[in-house]
Amino acid sequence: MIEELSGGNPRCRRLRRLARDRGFRHDEAAYIVEGPILVAEALNADRDVRQVALPTSAADHDLVRLVQQAGVDAFLVSDRVFDGLASTRSSQPALAEVAFHDAEAVALASTAGPLVVLAELGDPGNAGTLVRSAEAFGATGILMAGGVDPHGGIPPTEVPSNGPVALILGNEPHGLDAGVVEACTGLITVPTVGGVDSLNVAVAGSVALHALATRSGEADSDSD
Repeated sequence: MIEELSGGNPRCRRLRRLARDRGFRHDEAAYIVEGPILVAEALNADRDVRQVALPTSAADHDLVRLVQQAGVDAFLVSDRVFDGLASTRSSQPALAEVAFHDAEAVALASTAGPLVVLAELGDPGNAGTLVRSAEAFGATGILMAGGVDPHGGIPPTEVPSNGPVALILGNEPHGLDAGVVEACTGLITVPTVGGVDSLNVAVAGSVALHALATRSGEADSDSD
């Protein structure tokens, strides 16, 4: 029997923060995997899966048996609470916290397939596509050399334009309070290139505002 928790439970708050806070992910050396297929692959690959959350509507999913066989802590939440845990727009019925797994580049190099190095790639969408393509065509691994956070947020141009948006900017250097991060429905990442991995809040906010205006057609293309 899997325990059902409320949205205010510390375990739920932790998963929300891991899904939205890049700094917290690195501090905790953990990231979020979303969807039954990826959670099952993490379990089958013997990764350090720390906990698994499922919506009550998926209480009878085949993944439950696999999680229990692996001896991994799991819990259920209402479908509404689960939608607030996931970082994707259309959440899939499983979410897991997985510990970072470091590997030396030499261990990934093999004549069985190419090792793909993404050097300073700035667009998370392109990064995701390349990761899926690498898997499909037999690459032995992916190395992220700067650029996007493989576990990070979406660029501001991908924010849905069919509803109101509140752009919340935190103080420097500590960023947003954990409670504010937990309440957010998504995380925005401003892609950068070169040796710069962050921008000050005024620049980041200005870039995000321009991208949001451009996305919704509000920016004046003739402006200097």
